[in-house]
Amino acid sequence: MTLLALAIAAAPAFAHVSVKTTSIEDAAVIETLPADFSFSFSQPVGLVAFTIRTEAGETVDTGFKPPKDRSDTFTIPLPDLEPGHYTLEWRTMSKDGHPMTGKSTFELK
Repeated sequence: MTLLALAIAAAPAFAHVSVKTTSIEDAAVIETLPADFSFSFSQPVGLVAFTIRTEAGETVDTGFKPPKDRSDTFTIPLPDLEPGHYTLEWRTMSKDGHPMTGKSTFELK
């Protein structure tokens, strides 16, 4: 009985942050690049990195500076991009210190 109580009490500690929405869906083909990329999470996180990579793996300068505050939603301005395949990559840090990485790929026609 004690073990069951401990397992139930520990359950919230094992809850992980998840991505709820992204304004550019993974594997999207888009005609017009939006002005920004927005994404939201299941709970507030710190956004510690955001990069855009070309199909060749080159990093595109975004001028990204990590925000000081945690949030469950972020909006990142996107630079002008030439037609091609790109990967948006991000790294977050949850309140308890667990890192999470994510990405979304897209093709700009």
